[in-house]
Amino acid sequence: ALPKILSQIAPAFCMGSCSFVVEKSKESTARVVVWREIGVQRSYTMESTLCGCDQGKYKGLQIGTRELEEMGAKFCVGLLRLKRMASSLEYSLPSSLLDIENELIESSCKVT
Repeated sequence: ALPKILSQIAPAFCMGSCSFVVEKSKESTARVVVWREIGVQRSYTMESTLCGCDQGKYKGLQIGTRELEEMGAKFCVGLLRLKRMASSLEYSLPSSLLDIENELIESSCKVT
């Protein structure tokens, strides 16, 4: 669910570049070790580039601090949405958290 949320709200995130397969060459990566040895069901690795993007609104541009901070902010919004989705069955989140999420999305997480 988190990758799907990020693909909807984060312009620098590309679902098509995601791989959820556990290949032999990836068996020693943190996401696979955490999944196998600790039992974390949904363990992800988020990768970035400093060379630039080949898709989306950043296509052909160099990635800088501003874009990395934007992705971090969008990641936090994604976690909040995921929590809200999981919590809707258990209990209601305080409206202040939902207000924060809406403010972040509306401002497009602009970093100054």
